[in-house]
Amino acid sequence: MSDRLKWGLTLAGCSAVLALILVMPQMRHKSYKLYQGVSVHLNSDEAIYLARVQESLTGRPKRAAEAFTGHPNLVGTQVAFIESWYGKLFRWTGWRSAMVLDVMDGAVPVLLFLSLVLFFQLCGFSRKASLGGAALFCLLQLYNLGRPIHMRASFFLMLWSLIGIIYAVRSRWWGIVLGGGLLGLLIGIYVWSFTFAWAYWGIFLAWEFLEWSYEKWQEHKKMAHSRIRRMLHTAWGIFWHLRPRKPSWKPERWHLLALTGLVGLIIGLPAIAHLIDITLHPLYEYGSFRSGMHHSRAPESWPYAVIFFAMILSVLMAAIYEREILRPYRPICVMILATFVYMNQQVMHGITFNFVSHGIFSMATAAVGMVILYFVLRSKWLSLGALAACIYLAAIGYDGRYVFGQWKVEPGRFAGQHLAQTLPALDDLPRGRILSDPATQSFLAAYTHHDVVYSIYLKNVLMTHHEIASRFCLSQLPLRPDKRIISDRHHLVYPDAVSAFGGDLRKQEEDMVFAACRELDLDPAISIKTYEISHILWNKFLEPDWNIQRLHLNLEEVASGETWALYQIN
Repeated sequence: MSDRLKWGLTLAGCSAVLALILVMPQMRHKSYKLYQGVSVHLNSDEAIYLARVQESLTGRPKRAAEAFTGHPNLVGTQVAFIESWYGKLFRWTGWRSAMVLDVMDGAVPVLLFLSLVLFFQLCGFSRKASLGGAALFCLLQLYNLGRPIHMRASFFLMLWSLIGIIYAVRSRWWGIVLGGGLLGLLIGIYVWSFTFAWAYWGIFLAWEFLEWSYEKWQEHKKMAHSRIRRMLHTAWGIFWHLRPRKPSWKPERWHLLALTGLVGLIIGLPAIAHLIDITLHPLYEYGSFRSGMHHSRAPESWPYAVIFFAMILSVLMAAIYEREILRPYRPICVMILATFVYMNQQVMHGITFNFVSHGIFSMATAAVGMVILYFVLRSKWLSLGALAACIYLAAIGYDGRYVFGQWKVEPGRFAGQHLAQTLPALDDLPRGRILSDPATQSFLAAYTHHDVVYSIYLKNVLMTHHEIASRFCLSQLPLRPDKRIISDRHHLVYPDAVSAFGGDLRKQEEDMVFAACRELDLDPAISIKTYEISHILWNKFLEPDWNIQRLHLNLEEVASGETWALYQIN
């Protein structure tokens, strides 16, 4: 058996094991006796990804960024590029979003694993070292690999932008197209992905340019004895290098990187224009506040800042004293430097926005690369960085322990299975806007073509805090005020802001919701007409205390079951 065949079979076997590990938790739940057709949520933020993909699957990909209310004039702070393309690619199947993401659970992590193997090889490591690094990454990030869009799919695209950059440095023209194209594309996806990719590109460009300039300096140093003459010779050499001339160009490595960045800038112009439009929106301050963005130049995490500072210090010392030995591994050295710049970027622009927690895949890749680099070179300069990387990997490995809970099949996770009975009736109705309790509205957005009134993920939409509070209160109108759970509910209007800013913000949030509910209680019928609600779905199993008569509406029962009832508003 040839080495190439053995390598291919090894990759195939590892890929199959990884896919099986990631799809088994959902398969175990689907085989449970209580399962009726509603996928169990095993990861955070699944509700918004399901709703966005469903919006695209049902024919409205341009509204995937605001996949809940259906109002065409509402603007989302996130573009939902990946979700909209998932919908476009799988619309022909007739699947619902849950099925699409279940399929991708077995596909994207495998592609990501193989891409990591390739990336580590391009960084100069052997096949075995690259395979071990990719396997270690996947083992430590099993929980986050189950998060379908960010960080899994977004990191996959970001990783391929880095691969394109490395190929561009190696004088592959298609690498310029791939790397530059993805650099531009990432601007319109997630801020954490595009800022890391551009940091990687910028540091790589600076490294190559400084090395080229230093070599020019050394050349002229041999020709001139005084410092002034050396500076003049160097300046003249750079000018002569950049002079207009006939197309007999032999590009330097930094030329190729600069060209890659130019391609990325051109491709990213529409996304840049869109981001500018969002920031100029009159309600942008509301959206940025709810997301937890705030002005600060201090590190988000001092322990992680110290850990990665130790890593870049090791790399810089090795680059100074063992430059030639380190040269083949420059891409991973740039990765480590880019990670430190990425996680502390607020020092430059003054805006802090969850860079550490949302960039964990990039940071983990850099840490794994640091460990491999030490074991390959056994350099004393890299030992401190390797130790720091091991501490970081141990920390994120401990944080990922929740993946074991996904394998436990608990009856409490099947509380919403009876809603599968509503799907035939809901599918037969023309698109409308349905009012229900918050949990049921999340189901409606994820499984049907209908719009809803409220979701906690309206925090990512440009609207006022008061409007979100009013929309939440609409879902509470059928309940008597003393039956409403408000103070004990974690998600109301801006939970991310409460976590980021603290203080009495939570009390202000509760007071705003109570005031909005009192206002809507004065005339529920007018409130429902204002938001153009066409149907009401009563989840009797979850909300047995609902009293539909409190709404003072002319209702017609369209369909019903033992645990639910669907009404049309006449």
